[in-house]
Amino acid sequence: MKSVKRTCAVLLGFVFFGAGILKLMDPLGAGLVVEGYFKILHLGFLTPASGFFGVFIALLESFLGVGLICGVFPMATASVSGLVTLVFTCLTFVMWRLNPDMDCGCFGEAVHLTHFQSFIKNIVLCVLWAVAFIPPSFTAKPRKLKYVSLGVASLSVILFAIWSLLNIPPMDFTSYSPGTVLMQAEAEPGPDSPLLSICDAEGDYHDELLANGAVLLFTVYDEGHLTETGRKRILECASGASAAGVTPLVIVSGSADWADYSSDRKTLMAVNRSNGGATLLRDGMVVTKWPPRSFPDSAKLAELMEYDATEAMVKENTPKRLKLQGYLLYVFAVMLLL
Repeated sequence: MKSVKRTCAVLLGFVFFGAGILKLMDPLGAGLVVEGYFKILHLGFLTPASGFFGVFIALLESFLGVGLICGVFPMATASVSGLVTLVFTCLTFVMWRLNPDMDCGCFGEAVHLTHFQSFIKNIVLCVLWAVAFIPPSFTAKPRKLKYVSLGVASLSVILFAIWSLLNIPPMDFTSYSPGTVLMQAEAEPGPDSPLLSICDAEGDYHDELLANGAVLLFTVYDEGHLTETGRKRILECASGASAAGVTPLVIVSGSADWADYSSDRKTLMAVNRSNGGATLLRDGMVVTKWPPRSFPDSAKLAELMEYDATEAMVKENTPKRLKLQGYLLYVFAVMLLL
């Protein structure tokens, strides 16, 4: 029976850890999901803090997952994980009944569940929790090495969160992920082909500009929070792009006299998670993305132009995915083997 209870606790921990890490990988997306919940629940006054709550929930889930998998502080992890599971179950029940037009966001952008599926998922988690911790049995003491495992894994989660806040997701699950071809660039667009519309100050659309040739998009979804330094970086990188034979376009949400075109705020957030980030397009295909802190220079862009679009996409994005997979393997090894 002890092995069954421990297995259920570890399975619950894996779900918590996976959900937390997927949210931490995309903190902006997590904040948008929380913002959606606030609006549905008539808590709009909390919207300015949605980003904070998104990161907080992701960290809480990750730490609970680490604690459950490592098996340390069993009374605390049992109590907190039970409370969190109960709150999430009640929340998903309300969302199932209201059925708003939004994703549950349980696993970030990686896994999309309907509200009913999310509710059933939480019922299953409640069952796992009940088997693991009812009746309570906290007499066995974990090995001292497990506390080291807890510390190392928790520190790794914190460092990952900091890295994520400074960069863009290493694995992109948005509608504009690398390899995606924009709708306007396809002769016969599929049902999932995203449209990226841009318009000028007069309201005329110029979507076709994104479907031909090499284009470096600078997307600013919050012009008010773009610093003067960030603006200079964009203009400098745009100049380098022109020198490399790439057409630079600055797209903002709203209007700005220094921008080329404007587009929808949430669309620009999906195109690039960084405010002022750069996205390379080749004949309408999304090749790769950069946050403002690591803009490519003209030499880097010229190098990418030597490859075809697919080769450039694979070359730039495969190392990011391998590093993420290596990180996850390392953390799981620390939690399970130490």
